Amino acid sequence: MNRQLQIDDFSLRAHRLAVERLRADPARIADLTATLERWQLQSGKTRSDSYWEEWRAILASGVNAIEAATCGTDDHAVVLRSVSPIGILITQEERSELRRAAGLGAIQPGERCLSGTEKTP
Repeated sequence: MNRQLQIDDFSLRAHRLAVERLRADPARIADLTATLERWQLQSGKTRSDSYWEEWRAILASGVNAIEAATCGTDDHAVVLRSVSPIGILITQEERSELRRAAGLGAIQPGERCLSGTEKTP
């Protein structure tokens, strides 16, 4: 499997885990919304703004909408996963496990994680 497919596999696995977390505790959607707001305040205007607005609408629609939008394999789901705030729902240990499962191995120096913000589930 090529590296991009491995990254896509990792991201899909991470989003499926996040959806499980949100089903167990839907109130965590507020954390995701707060993360989006913080990103927009910190970064100003970016090319991701339209996707972040779409994310805001998805989050407002609940867990089923999050799953439908991000757990598919179509191109739009892949793009939404690439600008997703769900990284705060996954621990570093889980992230490492998901990377191994996707064939990515350990995070390399200078490589970006799914999210720069950590919160425990």
